[in-house]
Amino acid sequence: MIDEETTIVYGNIKTALRKKGNPIPENDIWIAAIALRNNIAVATRDKHFKEISKLSIKHW
Repeated sequence: MIDEETTIVYGNIKTALRKKGNPIPENDIWIAAIALRNNIAVATRDKHFKEISKLSIKHW
């Protein structure tokens, strides 16, 4: 679910990535924001998720 807190997390992620000069696809930022907001891991093979601090990643 996307709520106000999730949009804040999304904005923080997007800003941090922009400052680092490492943009990733918009949909993946939303996935990361939802995962961080709900304290769950993202199961992925996409390496760009490593650019997001504090995101728990499960490689499959």
